[in-house]
Order: sequence, then C-alpha cells, then structure tokens
Amino acid sequence: MGRVAKGGADAFEILLDRHFHSVNTFCYSFCRNRERAEDLAQEIFLRVYRNAASYKPVAKFTTWLYRVAANLCINEAKKAKLRKTVSLDGPVGNDPDASRIVEKMATGDPGPLTSAERREASRLIEEAIDALPDDQRTTLILVERQNLPYKDIAEILGVTVSAVKMRVKRARENLREALKFLDASQ
Repeated sequence: MGRVAKGGADAFEILLDRHFHSVNTFCYSFCRNRERAEDLAQEIFLRVYRNAASYKPVAKFTTWLYRVAANLCINEAKKAKLRKTVSLDGPVGNDPDASRIVEKMATGDPGPLTSAERREASRLIEEAIDALPDDQRTTLILVERQNLPYKDIAEILGVTVSAVKMRVKRARENLREALKFLDASQ
C-alpha cells in the first residue's frame, strides 16, 4: 500500500491480483449477482486506490480491505432492501408451501433431491441469510464464506471477539428458526 500511495501502478496490480477474487466472492455473498458483485469489487478497489495515501498500517491490509468491502456491501444491501423486500412467510415460486421439498426430505426417501430441489433449497437458505440483520449477515458471511478468524472479523467490524461470537450465534439461531420448515425432524 505504501507503493500504491506513491503512485505505483505495478503495486496496485499486485494487490488486485492477490485480493480481487476473494473480495469479489465476498461481494457475491451479499448480492448473489455476478455482474453486481464484480461492480462492487471494482468500486472497492477504486476506493482502495483513492484512499491509499490515508492508509495507516495499524492492522493487516486485508483487515482494512474487508472493512472497506463490508461497509460498501452493507450500504448496498440496505439500498436493495429499500427497493425490494422478500418475506420468508410468503409464497415461494410455483410451490407456495414448499411442500414438495419438505415432503421429500420428511419421507426419508433414499433418492437424492433433484438438482432443481437442491437449487430451490439453496435459494430458500440464501433468502433467509439475506433477511438477517445486517450485522449478523455480514459477520456470518465473513465467518462461513470467507473463513476469516474471529479476531480478524472483530477488527474489520470494529467490535470485540465476543460480539462476533454472539452475532454468529444469533445469526445461526435466526436461520434455524427461519428454515425450520426444511428440517425433517419437525
């Protein structure tokens, strides 16, 4: 980042090569749209480039990078929620009560779910994740999809490690509650 701050285009390209894919994946976790995720990732790196001179190496670069990414993705998610809301209690596709998937799972049918049923179950899970409060969703994505240690996540989000643990716990409880109809044991 020091070289980038001094105008080193080659140093910025190195940062892009090392981190673009993981930042793009992080963005995709929020918006589930490849083109939008790439736009967000590009915006993040544009902000990194613009703010290179003000970067202070207090923490690891990736901690700072993910903080920039998390802030932008949270803001974009808030804007998207204002445009569209999805109810977990509302009808789902052509199967308003989701009984086909639930019945298949509950019957213990030894046959695997069809790829369409797996996609539908994945979609329901993604909608449940999208419905989580922003702090829980961001924390869960950093833990589960980015596989970052709690300590790094705490630095990225500006909270304590115990707050990260509590957010993950609450997020998982909320997901369990939102998706309990998929659980064959209930």
